[in-house]
Amino acid sequence: MKFKIKALAAFCVVLIAITGCSKESMQSSYKYEVSGSAGDYSITCEGAPSGTVQYANVGSGWAYTWTQTGTRWLYMSAQNNTGSGSVTVKIIRDGKVLAQQTSSGAYVIATVDGTY
Repeated sequence: MKFKIKALAAFCVVLIAITGCSKESMQSSYKYEVSGSAGDYSITCEGAPSGTVQYANVGSGWAYTWTQTGTRWLYMSAQNNTGSGSVTVKIIRDGKVLAQQTSSGAYVIATVDGTY
């Protein structure tokens, strides 16, 4: 009987240890991404490990990747610097798109933000 109680107690300890790990304590890969039909964008990013950062004259396919533990407020905007075309911005975590916006036209801005 004592063996069964000890085995059950050990199983409970292992179960609590496994289920006690929350997603917030795990590290995830994040990415800001810009794409579109215009060829020239200005970008502002906030919340990545380096704080607020701006980039000028970047092309479609631009991306910034980092890893973080837990959640924080993230913000990204990209402006089309040309007289026509579109711009799409995305926040991606572990390959899954969390937020996305597209704007079309001359000098438009697309923005995404949230706590992720």
